Amino acid sequence: MDLASGFLLVLVAGVLQGTFVLPMTLTRDWAWEHIWATFSFFGMLLFNGALALVTLGDLAAIYAAVPARDLMTLGVFGAGWGVGAVLFGVGMDRLGMALGYPIIMGLIASMGALVPLLVFYPGQVWALQGLVLLSGTALVLFGIALSARAGAKNATENAPEASSGRRAFRGAIMIAIAAGLLSSLPNVGINFGARMVDEAMAAGVSSVFAGNAVWGLFFALGFLVNFAWCLFLMIRKGSMGAFAGPGAGRNILLGAAMGAMWIGSFYAYGMGAANLGAWGAILGWPIFIALSIVVGNLWGLWRGEWKEASARSRALLNRSLIMMTIAVVVIAISQVL
Repeated sequence: MDLASGFLLVLVAGVLQGTFVLPMTLTRDWAWEHIWATFSFFGMLLFNGALALVTLGDLAAIYAAVPARDLMTLGVFGAGWGVGAVLFGVGMDRLGMALGYPIIMGLIASMGALVPLLVFYPGQVWALQGLVLLSGTALVLFGIALSARAGAKNATENAPEASSGRRAFRGAIMIAIAAGLLSSLPNVGINFGARMVDEAMAAGVSSVFAGNAVWGLFFALGFLVNFAWCLFLMIRKGSMGAFAGPGAGRNILLGAAMGAMWIGSFYAYGMGAANLGAWGAILGWPIFIALSIVVGNLWGLWRGEWKEASARSRALLNRSLIMMTIAVVVIAISQVL
């Protein structure tokens, strides 16, 4: 695969990641837990497992060769990421795509780089790489502050009671921040999955696909957390019958589309970045994250999420988007210093 094809795959991955939540906004007569359970089943379990089997072959043999301690460690991180995925879904549902994507994906980009540095290379924090990374993280936080200000202003302007609107918005912001922090755990988990990647390559798997051994297990464990929470909500509300109700078939297809785009974005990015070589870290990662933020934001605006917002609120949102994009580029630069 040539360099142009690698970039094309990264572009496709960014568009898919920024679009996968869109079908959730098109479902009818379903609560959040119904569509999120459907998405989790298809994306985290079914499609993820199928892609892992196709690209890796004998998964059981690869996992059997990995020490139990490594598997348990990945299990803990996978469960933690699963909680983050639940909060991601809730945060997007409450904040919308235009505001939710910049906040959550910006945190994933910054924390996904900063946490491994703090955990595995604490001595580098005050070196050039660490200082640039801290600068990028500061830009992310500044971008989040701008987003929060824009969202709070919009909530106050459009809520029947300003105080209730502000309270609801603050709660949604806290959920989004927690989602971004926990959703960065795959970047930590992949460091503990190095032995699994080595075993996959020893079994004859290409280096382009060897990392899928980690994601195959990681996302499957995340599915258990997501599906369990959704199932709990459905049982508590007595709403399991929605899967047999009117429009269920259409909603299931929308959930499957969410799952296909979501897992497809990770596999497309992995293949694209692997074929970009050194350019994968320099340009592949920031393009993937920044494009997903921009695309998610544009879909939200297209849906009219901010059509009632004032010009000042929209201007603040646009500034936060620009700040997040700059931050992602700075973070990417820190990774190649």
